[in-house]
Amino acid sequence: MELLGEKKWKREVMYAVTQLKKSFIADYVVLGGGNVGRFDKLPEDVEPGQNENAFLGGIRLWETDLRTRRMKWRVI
Repeated sequence: MELLGEKKWKREVMYAVTQLKKSFIADYVVLGGGNVGRFDKLPEDVEPGQNENAFLGGIRLWETDLRTRRMKWRVI
């Protein structure tokens, strides 16, 4: 943000979020981090979140069923 300035930084963050949303065919995106509070308004399909939720969500992607050792989640 120091390098780009806040206005350009916000534009780049929204571009990255849009590209990730398209890439993962996501219904919505939870944007976390300390600087999410710098956004006065987020697009309809983007909501502010907390870093702890992202960490737990990442862990859930790798959960396995203890009986079968198969992945619990299937990412398409």
